[in-house]
Amino acid sequence: MTTRVSRRRAVRPVPAKAPPARGSVAAIAWVRLAPYLSREVFEAHLRTIPAARSAVHIIGDVDYELRLACRDLADLEVALGSLRGCQGTEVASTALVLGEVEGLGRRARGTADWGTAPRPHQAQSA
Repeated sequence: MTTRVSRRRAVRPVPAKAPPARGSVAAIAWVRLAPYLSREVFEAHLRTIPAARSAVHIIGDVDYELRLACRDLADLEVALGSLRGCQGTEVASTALVLGEVEGLGRRARGTADWGTAPRPHQAQSA
C-alpha cells in the first residue's frame, strides 16, 4: 500500500499498482513429486507462494524447475519450507542465481533463420 494526501490533508492508503520490489535473492529450486501427488494439487499450492515467479514441468530426475525471488535468505527459507509443507513434495536441490546471461532469446543480426531459408542444392528425384 502507498499513501496519498487528499485536498483536506488527510493521509489515506491507496493500493499500490505494482507489488513491492523483490528479488535481492534469486534462486532456482528443483522439485520432485511423489506419485500420489497430482500436478493440479501441487500447482495450486505453488500459486500460494509469493516468492514463486515461474515454474516449468519437466521430464527427468525432477518434475519441476522453479524460479524464486525473495527479499533475503530468511524469505527463501520460508518459501522452501512452504514447498516442503505440501505433502508429497521433495525439494531435490536449490541454487542461488548469481546473474543472468544477457542477449539470449534474440537472434543476432546477420544470422540466418535456418527454419525458413531454402537449401542451396536440393537433389531432384528421378
